[in-house]
Amino acid sequence: MKRPNPVHPILAIGILLPLALAACGEGSREDVRAPYHSFGPSTVATMVARLPGGETPSGTIRIVGETVIDGRTFQSYKVAMDPVHPQNGIELWIDKEDDDTFTFQGYAEPGVMSVVADRPHTIRTDGPVGVPQTVEFGATATTFQSGESQTGTAVVEYVKESDDVTVQTAFGTLSGVKHFSGTVTLQGEAAPALVAGVPLDVELWYHPSFGLVKGDMPLLNVGLDMKANEDCGDPMTPGFNSIQKVGIVHPGGEPFRLATYDCSDDFNADKNTHAKMLLELRFADETLARSGTQPPVIETFGTVWGTFPERLVSSPFSIFHSEENGQGYTYWYALVDQAAKNESGSNGIAYRIEVEPADTMTHAVRATARIRYNVIQTP
Repeated sequence: MKRPNPVHPILAIGILLPLALAACGEGSREDVRAPYHSFGPSTVATMVARLPGGETPSGTIRIVGETVIDGRTFQSYKVAMDPVHPQNGIELWIDKEDDDTFTFQGYAEPGVMSVVADRPHTIRTDGPVGVPQTVEFGATATTFQSGESQTGTAVVEYVKESDDVTVQTAFGTLSGVKHFSGTVTLQGEAAPALVAGVPLDVELWYHPSFGLVKGDMPLLNVGLDMKANEDCGDPMTPGFNSIQKVGIVHPGGEPFRLATYDCSDDFNADKNTHAKMLLELRFADETLARSGTQPPVIETFGTVWGTFPERLVSSPFSIFHSEENGQGYTYWYALVDQAAKNESGSNGIAYRIEVEPADTMTHAVRATARIRYNVIQTP
């Protein structure tokens, strides 16, 4: 696979720093009807990137471990633009102090270079609307192979435009989104001559459950757009586990699927204990979502071979995405609370929720699903 063009190290501070906002608090994992769990250690967010060279690769963001810098522990967020080799990519060092406070220390591209800020820098998402903020990030970029270092700064001036906007993303219209706009100005010896001292316009959209869902730096043709989110919890440890996923079903496209086997690569779901499986559907388009029309899809709840009976019912309220309530959308739900005690074979099986586009589908549908089940030890 062709590798995307690299982003200049100091420029990347201004581009990648907002990904710190991908980390937010966890919700309850004990109730299948709880709001969608926020970004956590087992979350994988799928993004579509727009890079300066014109490439539009899909990539992922996930937490891959911890990094200690000057005695402070930061979580390492892997931003991988190569879906075939997700181990490649850039690692951002972020400390989530609370649900609204994120401290950024720098990043590294393993084997290539590191960019370490001169001190930790903190960003908050709960500040007042309309009040300008300025943060100056000084950093040193070091190439691992040569050991050569350069210094530079990124001056970020921004304002929160709104605490509640509706924005179109790659997985549909999202409401309850915070909108930020501002500029990034690069200076110092490491700043690219083409843009040194030039304020670069930036816009960001931050969702309370998904983190950064959209970003744009138009002058450099750089952007990000979230298109899916999945969390497998702890699928290998015996005991109850919750998995969840949100994505888009397109007309004539691939099915949406949430399955215990896909998370564990094992048939380790307990067939003798009830699994609770919840599916929420909504048209991705906000006008159709307000129409009350049932999405034309084929939903299936089941195990490897068997299926459970269910039916979709409408609701004016979202269980998973409560920030959308009050927008006039209609949601469609199916809930299954079943075990597979009569299924032949050993105790370990797999539970699944699938959503396929019907032949009559003409508009995309957003699917959100959760399965709460008991994990058993397998040989």
